[in-house]
Amino acid sequence: MERAHYLIFLLLFLIGTVSVLAFRLWQVKGAKHVYFSPQQSSFVLKPPSDALKGKLSLFKGDVKKEPRDIEDFKNVNVGEEILQGEKIATEKKSQATIEFPNFVRVNLGSNTEIGFINLIPANFLISQSLGSVTYELLRDDNPINVRSLLALVTINSGKSEVTVNNETITVKVLLGSAKLALVDLENRTSIWEIKEGQKALINDTQRRVEIK
Repeated sequence: MERAHYLIFLLLFLIGTVSVLAFRLWQVKGAKHVYFSPQQSSFVLKPPSDALKGKLSLFKGDVKKEPRDIEDFKNVNVGEEILQGEKIATEKKSQATIEFPNFVRVNLGSNTEIGFINLIPANFLISQSLGSVTYELLRDDNPINVRSLLALVTINSGKSEVTVNNETITVKVLLGSAKLALVDLENRTSIWEIKEGQKALINDTQRRVEIK
């Protein structure tokens, strides 16, 4: 009798184990479908309603854009809209001008790449990973921020040129003023004021700044 009870218990245990495994397998299969759905829908999400929209007003040579929903650069046309989350890149002997009406004009030189991280006026942020860009404020009551490697440049007024070449960043204030923030090797943040006619040379590896 005890042996029969033991066999019944073992059979029930095996049935329960198989049932749990089958249920978990069904959950995993179902989870795969749930996982991919949000990714697809996130691609079509629109930028914030208060984010500015730029326009490619002029370009020369080979200029490309990486849209919000595609991780690949494609050719662009004059008049094409630039949205938050997109990137623009120029090739050799190429130039591009992007204008945000009544806010800022962005002029890209050759072999340059920038990303439009945040286009809300109060927190306007562009990421510049390579090349030379001139930022011209069309109004001086709203500064813009440019992040290059580990440096953050705030252009307060006028016009400034930022050049990124490997580990070296150059910030030249052509008109108005700018501010530079950089975290040193001891994780301390230092801030420099750059006035009209001055130039800041930044060694990103050594976290060293020289103002001329």
